[in-house]
Amino acid sequence: MKYKVILDSCGNIDYGENPYESMYGVPKKIELCNSIEECQAKVRNYIDEYELGGGQWNGGEVYNDMDEYLGYISYNGRFWEGRSK
Repeated sequence: MKYKVILDSCGNIDYGENPYESMYGVPKKIELCNSIEECQAKVRNYIDEYELGGGQWNGGEVYNDMDEYLGYISYNGRFWEGRSK
């Protein structure tokens, strides 16, 4: 089974940033993975690469190869199966 994870950011209202838009210079990405663990690694790498804080992380939704929602990966890298944000 293949997986797809959404990587995205948003502004942190605590810093006067717009929470309804992605951070400037931080692209939204969709990564294909072979496991949930690989999805988790992609999330942590994305967060580290763009130096996102918890209030700026807005991605993590995980889907299977049939585009069925499976859960999401939170800022700390934990996979929450079957739950929505």
